[in-house]
Amino acid sequence: MKRGMKVILIIVACILGIGLVVGGITFTVVKNSSNMEEYKLGNDTIKSIKAVVDKRKVVSVSTSTSNGVREKSIEYKSSTVQKDLSKYVEYLVKEDNFILTQDMDLSKIPASVQLGKESKDAGQIMIMTIDYTTFGYTITIQKGEGTLTRY
Repeated sequence: MKRGMKVILIIVACILGIGLVVGGITFTVVKNSSNMEEYKLGNDTIKSIKAVVDKRKVVSVSTSTSNGVREKSIEYKSSTVQKDLSKYVEYLVKEDNFILTQDMDLSKIPASVQLGKESKDAGQIMIMTIDYTTFGYTITIQKGEGTLTRY
């Protein structure tokens, strides 16, 4: 076999190996996220939607920090979006001291709902935005400096 062909095969094998490792890590993160009982951002924890309405299929998970604001976003698939969100938002308001910061109308699809509460860390707040469609929802939690305005 020619030397050039060997180099190409080695490069292709390395790329495939890296792809398998990255795919395995992604699968593990998504699988573990579907079983999480709570969302954590620093010192703050919030019961996950799974803890309130049962396990849902996680499509993707991402975390980031920008300009001092931490963010976690989890995308779920569900065939019972309105029922899930009604129960989850009711739990957050009644049991976890969240307040609605934006009107919620589950009859409108696609749409979003936004809630907030003070963080355990002085001077910071937590904002949860739930964007939903007929087939699922994305829960995005942000934590940073700020104050809350009630809807």
